[in-house]
Amino acid sequence: MTPTRKKLLVVLLGLAALAVTGLLVLRLLVDPAAFTPLLTGFVKQTTGLSLTIDGGLRLSLFPSLGITMKRASLGDLPGFPGESFADIKEASIQVRPMALLRGDLEVLGLSVRGLRVRLVRDKDGRENWKALPIAKVEVKKDAMVVTKNDGQTTSFRYLVKTARLSGSEVVFENRADGTVFSLTDIDFSADGIEPGRPFAAEMSLSAASVRPEIQARVDLSGKTLVDPAAMRFAVSDATVGIKAAAKGLPVAAFQAQGHGDLELLAEENRITGRKMTLSGSASGGSLPGDGLAAGLELSFDYDYGTGLASCPALVLTVPKAGLTTKGTFEASGLGTKPRATLTLAAAPFDAKSLLAMSGVPLPAMREKNALGKVGFSLNAAYLENKETRLETDLSLDGAPVRVTAQAATGDRTRIAAGVDIQTLDLTGYLPAASASPPKDAAQRKKGTAVPGQNLVLDLRLSAKRLDVDKLSLTGVELVGTLDNGVAQLSRLRAGLFGGSITATGRADPRQPATAVAVRAEGSGLQAGPLLLALTGKEPLTGTAGFRADLAATGNDQAAVMRSLSGTASVSLKNGRIAGLSLSPDILSAPQRLLSLGLGGDDAPAKDGGKQGSPEGTAVTSAGFSAAIKNGVATTRDILVQAPPHKVTGQGSINLPAQALDLRLTAHVAGVADIPVVVAGTFSEPTVTPDMAAIPAAAIGGAAGKAVKALTDPGGAAKDVLDAVNPLNLLPFGRDTKK
Repeated sequence: MTPTRKKLLVVLLGLAALAVTGLLVLRLLVDPAAFTPLLTGFVKQTTGLSLTIDGGLRLSLFPSLGITMKRASLGDLPGFPGESFADIKEASIQVRPMALLRGDLEVLGLSVRGLRVRLVRDKDGRENWKALPIAKVEVKKDAMVVTKNDGQTTSFRYLVKTARLSGSEVVFENRADGTVFSLTDIDFSADGIEPGRPFAAEMSLSAASVRPEIQARVDLSGKTLVDPAAMRFAVSDATVGIKAAAKGLPVAAFQAQGHGDLELLAEENRITGRKMTLSGSASGGSLPGDGLAAGLELSFDYDYGTGLASCPALVLTVPKAGLTTKGTFEASGLGTKPRATLTLAAAPFDAKSLLAMSGVPLPAMREKNALGKVGFSLNAAYLENKETRLETDLSLDGAPVRVTAQAATGDRTRIAAGVDIQTLDLTGYLPAASASPPKDAAQRKKGTAVPGQNLVLDLRLSAKRLDVDKLSLTGVELVGTLDNGVAQLSRLRAGLFGGSITATGRADPRQPATAVAVRAEGSGLQAGPLLLALTGKEPLTGTAGFRADLAATGNDQAAVMRSLSGTASVSLKNGRIAGLSLSPDILSAPQRLLSLGLGGDDAPAKDGGKQGSPEGTAVTSAGFSAAIKNGVATTRDILVQAPPHKVTGQGSINLPAQALDLRLTAHVAGVADIPVVVAGTFSEPTVTPDMAAIPAAAIGGAAGKAVKALTDPGGAAKDVLDAVNPLNLLPFGRDTKK
């Protein structure tokens, strides 16, 4: 080694020894506690908060000169005495002590562990973070300027090279409703921090909520830039992963992955998101075990200074249901008097599959493809007066349906809705014959909440045509309300088979059992097509009418039928009994009486046709009325007028048992009054002449032979009694035993 190099080495070693000695002397001579009043005074002057250091200060020499603070708290906000705003387990700050003596804060490195910030909204609505006396924070080159509410400013230089935040949390406590939301396990790290320049950072956190109980983990990775001079925080091409679990909510578990760009511009009070995509699945709760998978794509802008928000591009997809919804969202006055608009549109998708995946499976329907192609376009608006307006155009398996609604929120939610339909066939949406009742179809238990509480719904429905099975309703108008769970049908009007029907009703589901009341009336109905649609047969024609005023209580169909009470009546005018001819000259011979125009008489009629003309026998009027009590209908005025013949009678119909017990009298002109018993069930009624009630010598000659034929249960003439029995006015009674 040359002499010059030796001298240089000695000088360097001497300088190093001197530096170490100086640091040791500084450590021995400087008391860290001397910095306590400087720090507390600076914090008080800058933020208005009181800094309490319970664990004291410790001076550190490596890796650089600094101060470590343990167990500190910030508190004494105006209006929140004795409550801490923030707590710190440990904070290490590498500073320049001489700058502190001058009243400046020059930070070279910062590490904080166990920071806990408490945000509180009190029961009277006061919020502790708004009590901070800080009006504005600005970064100018290498200095941070804090402006207080009174206009006073404090500035200090910052030279932070590295920053670490670990094991920290932010808790929001709403004491007004008892809810708590927290961000925990917050980890943040940044290196290469230079004044006025962006720097890279990484962050991860967990989230939790109490009432409702939610736990979530968020992992964020990607290039994060923080620009203190512009107060800008940006995450570009970031990847995010979310896992969440909940209790007492419709969704028990949720997980998602996504990526996108997120930017916070504090000086502009703006948050933006671009090219953000999120895909995941939700399961548990009311959802099936395999869950519901969906995807979301959006871009947004939110100006939290003015309360303006916009989402010009929004796409929601549910691949398994074939759903792709596109839309936009705009809002203003957020935080004050909010207004918002939303538009959505979806091409036809499988709504039945979507409902099943959402935990709302439907029973099997007659048409297996029903609800398989449902599309919609929606426009919604939320106004300053807490009023929501909605317009929706649906394509229900190709049938157009328009829905409009207006809702107002307050102590009770009030909704006025209108449904306009052109032509819709409801047959395919009826339960299939093999469909089993839903599992929850059991009687409602005492104490169960009534659906629709705190809701008032006014509904108006109009349809040019509704097809239900083989019934076609035209010009349908329906007006009804749902108020606190009680359904009221104010008006129902519709055209049906050349006539019209009207109805009103009420259903009250409150305890102890659902109470139902219905008033209905029909007039001008064509009986033939109506019976053909209901029973598949057309035993008679004519103009029919009915009236019903009924009431019942019960939580299932059987209970309702057992309690059914009220009045009902059915009438028929100017009709014909198909396939039966009772002309006056048919009594001239037993053979003709036996055939009764049912195909056994080939003698020509006076009009050139046959006695058994398919036009049948004219019925000028027919009908009956009934008083119903506990499911049993009693009638005393059955009357069928088929001049010169008629049928009268009385009896009862047991609706729960579907049983008949009627006593009729067939007044056959020129023969006799023939008593008849109608008994059995709706599906298989029996029509039997009462032999004991007919005098043996009532009629003689050819007519007497005819009477014997009529009273023979196995005789062909028994069809006369079947044909004129008044049950033909109802949707049962033609499938008789013979």
